[in-house]
Amino acid sequence: MKKTFKYFALIWFVSLVIFNAVTFIVPAEIAGINRFEQPTFWVAYAFISVALIGQLVSALLVCSKDTLEKVFLNIPILKLGYSAIAISVLVGLVFMVVPVIPAWIGALVCIIIMAMYVVACVKSTAAANIVSGKTENVKSQTSFIKMAVVEAENIMTRASTAEIKAETKKVYEALRYSDYVSTSELVKIEVHIEDHLAQLKIAVENEDLEMVQTETNELLLLIKERNSKCKATK
Repeated sequence: MKKTFKYFALIWFVSLVIFNAVTFIVPAEIAGINRFEQPTFWVAYAFISVALIGQLVSALLVCSKDTLEKVFLNIPILKLGYSAIAISVLVGLVFMVVPVIPAWIGALVCIIIMAMYVVACVKSTAAANIVSGKTENVKSQTSFIKMAVVEAENIMTRASTAEIKAETKKVYEALRYSDYVSTSELVKIEVHIEDHLAQLKIAVENEDLEMVQTETNELLLLIKERNSKCKATK
């Protein structure tokens, strides 16, 4: 995302240079009015510059997100930022170069554009945080079964005989087709499942078919109980 901000900053810098270049290269006196002698010119110039700087700062905050997902959700705001810069520069130039038009109006327009962009950044950031938070919550709720499935698959691959593999496959399939969402009510039974998976692994490594069958039966009962409780909590 740093690269994205670099591109944004480059466009912003070029726009700022163009704004200043045109503002000060155009003759000071137009239509008999010296632009630089008008107090409102310098006030407007300062406010337009502040508006442009505000847009850059807002973009920096958007690009400083700590996760790729948040950054992705804020990409539309960066696109809006390009438009905000372009409009601010064009409006600013018109009011800076044409002295018959009150410069303070241009400054006011640019400040409003900046304010709208800042508000959009805040809304986007809030939305990104909410979505990201929900995603992280879903990940944490489904982590147990995902890890259990991986562990069961690893145990199954360690089976040295067809009989043991057939037993471990029952556990793997049962976990694989279980409800992935966990709740606080399922923590206790999930701890038991973890314990028995560990015992099943030991039994497989020892090629103890009887112990494998015992642990498999216990795990199938626990998994069935977990699925029942899982349905009941929804």
